[in-house]
Amino acid sequence: MNRKNILAVWGVLVLFFALSAGSAFAFSGGPPDGLTGAPTEGNCTQCHAGNNLNTAGGSLMLTIPETYEPNEVYTVVVNLSRTGQSKWGFEMTALNAEGARAGSFVIDEAGNTQLSEANSKQYIKHTFGGTATGTNNANSWTFQWTAPNADIGPVTFYAAGNAANGDFGNTGDYIYTTQSESAPLVAGVSLEIVGDTALSTMEANVGVSYTIKVTNTGNATDTVSLESSAEVGIGGSVLGTLSESSIELEAGASKEVTLAVKGDLLTSPGDYPITVTATSGTDSTMTAEVTITTTVEMPPPPPTPWDVNDDGTVNIQDLVLVASEFGQSGEDLKGDINGDGMVNIQDLVIVASHFGEDTSN
Repeated sequence: MNRKNILAVWGVLVLFFALSAGSAFAFSGGPPDGLTGAPTEGNCTQCHAGNNLNTAGGSLMLTIPETYEPNEVYTVVVNLSRTGQSKWGFEMTALNAEGARAGSFVIDEAGNTQLSEANSKQYIKHTFGGTATGTNNANSWTFQWTAPNADIGPVTFYAAGNAANGDFGNTGDYIYTTQSESAPLVAGVSLEIVGDTALSTMEANVGVSYTIKVTNTGNATDTVSLESSAEVGIGGSVLGTLSESSIELEAGASKEVTLAVKGDLLTSPGDYPITVTATSGTDSTMTAEVTITTTVEMPPPPPTPWDVNDDGTVNIQDLVLVASEFGQSGEDLKGDINGDGMVNIQDLVIVASHFGEDTSN
């Protein structure tokens, strides 16, 4: 064989080896963009044949923030597993509801991930070292994601993973896809009075109690602070005291607290409104209020049993009524002024001591 023929044969062999190697190493340095399984995108089965997408026995799982706040940085974990496999790859993108890029990924310090951009989307994927060749049954990648600088609505993370057999070919591999959604953080709080909204008392210093239900109406755990107002005046004060001033609540959860309302010995009769305010610890602009009104009533006048006939004046008629029952004993005797169960001289003396008194005031 002459020199030209030998060179031609070697050229064909080199080209064949290069093509075979390109297939055999099958994007171990990172897959092409646009294979995350997101809308309008394909997945890695375009290059890795032989098994159906999402074949039972393996899984691709994402750990992402359930909710996000603008510009906050979150840790994302991609976990790919299938028993018997020993080489691993993935690709992920984060998109808003319109399919546009949402936030930014940051590669890990160990160099197991890399970034790329295409079609106005950002992708994060494995590197050659990130394939973890020889790691059996499962592998994971951990990196950071910075949320968008504003609330853009729900963000969906799309990912595809390749659980490969490590034979440097593109068959015998298992491709999995998944997606998870992160919602913008929403804070909110509500208050509700359980039972009576208005009570009254004749003993201001003893007071009354109300039950108030606090609810976290947001979509994440929040610490709600509670405050109550006070009515302070020259004629005494009425204060509202809460059983708790700070409550941690999971999203949608509620808790009941007690509001005790009482005055002091100088509190004047009247209506006293007390307002309870709840404030979200996540967003202080999110508040709720309820108002209850407590009535402090005028206590009844002290009893005047010496005005036996209750005509507003203690006079001879009252003495006559006591005298008419004189010597009797038992219950419900009007002439028993001192309540000792009998009508005697002591009752007459009490009436006489108040003789002429006006009891109508």
